[in-house]
Amino acid sequence: MIKTIDIKYKISLSVCILLGYSGLAQADTVRLLTPTGPYPVGTVTYQWTDHSREANYTSNPGDKRTIVTQIWYPATIDSTSVKAHYAPLSEDYKKVVGNSYVRAPFNTDVGQTSLILISPGRGTERFLYTTLIEDLASNGFLVASVDMPLIGYTLFGDGYVVRPSSAFQPPPGMMGGPYEKVDAFFEQPTAMGVLDLKLAYEHLKALNAADPNDRFRGKINTEAIGIFGHSLGGRITGSFTADHPFVKAYISMEGIPPRDVRYKGKIRIPTAMLCSSGTLPYAIDNYNSFTDNAPAPVYFVVMNDFGHNSVTDNPFIYPNSFNYKIDPQLGLKISRQLVTGYFKMQLLDEGQIEQDLEHIEQLVIKKYSNE
Repeated sequence: MIKTIDIKYKISLSVCILLGYSGLAQADTVRLLTPTGPYPVGTVTYQWTDHSREANYTSNPGDKRTIVTQIWYPATIDSTSVKAHYAPLSEDYKKVVGNSYVRAPFNTDVGQTSLILISPGRGTERFLYTTLIEDLASNGFLVASVDMPLIGYTLFGDGYVVRPSSAFQPPPGMMGGPYEKVDAFFEQPTAMGVLDLKLAYEHLKALNAADPNDRFRGKINTEAIGIFGHSLGGRITGSFTADHPFVKAYISMEGIPPRDVRYKGKIRIPTAMLCSSGTLPYAIDNYNSFTDNAPAPVYFVVMNDFGHNSVTDNPFIYPNSFNYKIDPQLGLKISRQLVTGYFKMQLLDEGQIEQDLEHIEQLVIKKYSNE
């Protein structure tokens, strides 16, 4: 039997709206929200190569597939610490200021911490989730966001850029169903992304075992990790979760696991599915195929007035480029509270989503439990 809990919460929006916000895109500086946790945040970026796979995005036939992984973590800073660039190789984001410090030492007050993997949406970059990620890192998590060539924009350290493949962009109208076609369309990029996440995970395990810079040695719990995906990234992370029992927490924004995973109930941990109210009408049957077959509780969260990209920094940085009803700052505040709260609940056994979010009007939470 399915148990359903409908909860609608209230908040006064007037205190959350920035005066003159519409001019933010033209400002000299855009400062990201300050993280809520007690720890400063450090960041470092790696390029990792899978020597078993060809790089079908370069002109040289001998090149192997390489991903770019940026890590954020609880850090120790002092007067010599250097602020990290939001996106050092991108002209589009050079005026954005975050809260992280580049190559800072790992915080000595934090013991072994939980790992969270991030799979960005199709056509996006790893750093566009910085507001969510900095909040997680400030609360003691180690977070790794992965740029996957041909799936999202991938900027390599030497300036080489791989753009998203047009082959993975769904044609107009396809996302409205039938979902058998949607599932078939995304099979190839999903398989590619799962292997990229596996590559990142294996390198993170290696850093935990023997980091040559001694920053992460012994600091990463790789046996009980969390995972977050957005859009196509949510499909990729759902497939990864189903095949890897060390994933103990899975949350997705408008990305639903592949058909086989949904209908066979292969994800056996409590999960959180986030969906904007605009997407819900044509996606509800697909979500039902997941919740109806899930062997563990599913928190299904309808995010009223949100847009597909409200969980990213883009609407906050370029508010005039998006017409979502939700104020961009409020959307990020709610998103990070949801994401951080879910991972605390699942990985640290702290709090419950219903209680943590009881003051938020924009959410309708349904908890499904097929017990």
